[in-house]
Amino acid sequence: MESSLVIKEQGLFSEQQKSEISQHLDLKNNFKLGLGFDNYGQLWASYYIGIDWIKEKESYIAVEPKIENLDYVKMFVHCLHHSEISKFIKEVYHIDFQKTPIETQNANWDLTPFLVVHFLSLVETITKQGLKSNYIVREENLNSKIKGKILFSQQLKKNIVSKREDRIYCRFQEYSTDCLENRLLKKALLFVQRYTTKHLDKEKYKLLFQKQNRLLSAFENISENISHSEIKRIKINALYKEYVEATDLAKQILQRFGYSYMNTYNKDEKKLPPFWIDMSKLFELYVYSLLKDVYGSKIIYQLSEDGKRQTRGHYGDIDFMKLDEKILIDTKYKEVYTQDGRYDIDNIRQLSGYARDWGVLKKLNITSDNEVIDCVIIYPDKTSDDNFKYRELKETSIRQFTKFYKCGIKLPTK
Repeated sequence: MESSLVIKEQGLFSEQQKSEISQHLDLKNNFKLGLGFDNYGQLWASYYIGIDWIKEKESYIAVEPKIENLDYVKMFVHCLHHSEISKFIKEVYHIDFQKTPIETQNANWDLTPFLVVHFLSLVETITKQGLKSNYIVREENLNSKIKGKILFSQQLKKNIVSKREDRIYCRFQEYSTDCLENRLLKKALLFVQRYTTKHLDKEKYKLLFQKQNRLLSAFENISENISHSEIKRIKINALYKEYVEATDLAKQILQRFGYSYMNTYNKDEKKLPPFWIDMSKLFELYVYSLLKDVYGSKIIYQLSEDGKRQTRGHYGDIDFMKLDEKILIDTKYKEVYTQDGRYDIDNIRQLSGYARDWGVLKKLNITSDNEVIDCVIIYPDKTSDDNFKYRELKETSIRQFTKFYKCGIKLPTK
């Protein structure tokens, strides 16, 4: 078994650990899991969690969540409650299937649900747009007609010998939705169905199961029969963006289960490919989904569903705007705000810059030089509530600054 180096997210490494990592990695050009140096030259883990090799097949590093028993899968699933958020989730995680899997020792990682949830969101987008069609090759014993090319060997064996003179065995092409691309998606959906049925709580993930059942219905007339060699041959035009992503993810799911339905019953995730999860981005999108639950279209995000910038000023992008109350909202995945009177001055300066940026103010229909707008920082707080419905966003004043507030939310735990 490989040796491991385990650290908490945003934790500092000891000099011995730093030395061990530096022997095998060029830390200036090859930061793994967001590893970096602070202003004092100390090595620390950033806002990423996951596992990666230090030296392949010999030693690896594992960065665990800083919040005890954090249910990051539930956060990820919640992001899919709103279709406009789904397109951003590919930025949250990365899995490297090209590297040797790592046999982990220290953490119970939940990786497969990320693939499952992301895949379902992509297939949902595809079904809304309509399944694509393509030419497929069929062989059929036709009744009194010729289509395509006659297969004489099969014609002799199946028809002439048995004196079925009204039949002609042909091979032909047909334009159909039952093409290889859709068969691959159907097969991956069936793998997903077996996995979720066995391992996920139907009540806890009710919306996910409903989505899964809807998608399987949409693929009812698609065959699941596709060989490994046919999967390798699939090439999709880049114009079909969702298909490119979905088929790639479908291949990863089949690879994750070793192309065997039996492996879907095994929940042991001790042997995993190197991967990382960007917790700062996941927190941002999770907050977005919570805000959308309560405020709907009154909340706008950095990017619209079609990728257009919505909150950009001359200074940069603010995370969110609440249009009706003219509030600027930024998410900070930092625990410093849980302490009374504490804050990160760089965050305050950044948000102050946004609040005085004419590009931002014009989006809020503010034209006066004298109007000071409200700024809110949302941060993780285990003592808070995760529901904004009965709460005020401007929950707690940051006393040192005018019209600055903070609002904590409780993240789900296992």
